[in-house]
Amino acid sequence: MKMKIYYVYIMASHKRVLYIGVTSKLEHRVWQHKHDMFPEGFSAHYRIHKLVYFETYSDVVTAITREKELKGWIRSRKVALINATNPKWRDLSEQWGQKIAPLAVRTSTTGNDADKVSSDPSLGKGRRAQDDTSDEHFLLEEHKHFFLLRLKSADSTNRLTKSTVLALTTMIRDLAESPRPLIFTGNKTFFSAGADLHEVAALSGAQAYQFAKMGQALMNTVDQFPAPVYAAVEGYCLGGGLDLALACDCRIAAPNAVFGHRGAALGLITGWGGTQRLPRLVGKGRALQMFCAAEKVDAALALDIGLVDALADDPLCEIIACLNS
Repeated sequence: MKMKIYYVYIMASHKRVLYIGVTSKLEHRVWQHKHDMFPEGFSAHYRIHKLVYFETYSDVVTAITREKELKGWIRSRKVALINATNPKWRDLSEQWGQKIAPLAVRTSTTGNDADKVSSDPSLGKGRRAQDDTSDEHFLLEEHKHFFLLRLKSADSTNRLTKSTVLALTTMIRDLAESPRPLIFTGNKTFFSAGADLHEVAALSGAQAYQFAKMGQALMNTVDQFPAPVYAAVEGYCLGGGLDLALACDCRIAAPNAVFGHRGAALGLITGWGGTQRLPRLVGKGRALQMFCAAEKVDAALALDIGLVDALADDPLCEIIACLNS
């Protein structure tokens, strides 16, 4: 299996204004910077068009952590880092050959190998012709009018593990740079069973706080996505899976959909924003009943209380038909 690579990079303007980012598609991302694809954005405003530094990683979590570390450095330390490897601040992408148009395929994954790997993103990499990409956490499909993101896991419950949450956050932030409607779905039996309880049980107090912040970052990224976000829900939508659906703009459910926050039965309560978003949809009383009594809600009742916007035998097809019309 081919190892996927993640890039932590620094772009600079002619006045040495810096931009630090992380991506799995460095050529594509640099192309966007150079062509001011987001005219209201920071990099376009300051004309940040030169790639002056990048590092490569085989693990998305390590790459995101490194990006945050560099962003926290004072400017003089960032400048010293660039000077150490690129003292003339030349554009490292100028030798990559012909600049490519935005890629149809985006990838995101996680890995166990946290070591840096060396790679020039312009060399030795064939472009995939498919309009979808897959990893252990989700399948992403790019269509003309929308993105479709199918959650998945080895046990088919589509649990939101720590690595899944981080990978999804990175992917959605990447998609936000070329926004079009985004659809989340799962399989016929599970939209998502939520967080991995084995991971949760092993957390210390401090780790649980960080886990909550991690989940909140994902839900806020979905909530703030610059195009409509839809949840096509079949089967069980529980815990963090419900938090994810709540962060979407519209929820369409199949007749077999079941919603709930079962944490109270285990002595838990969600820390991913559901305690705020659920009452806004169904009211405080009903939300407390779902949280404190660990009540499960079927599709018909979910529609009645305003948790979902509509029912459909095939919610995914219903949303796609709407977006294509």
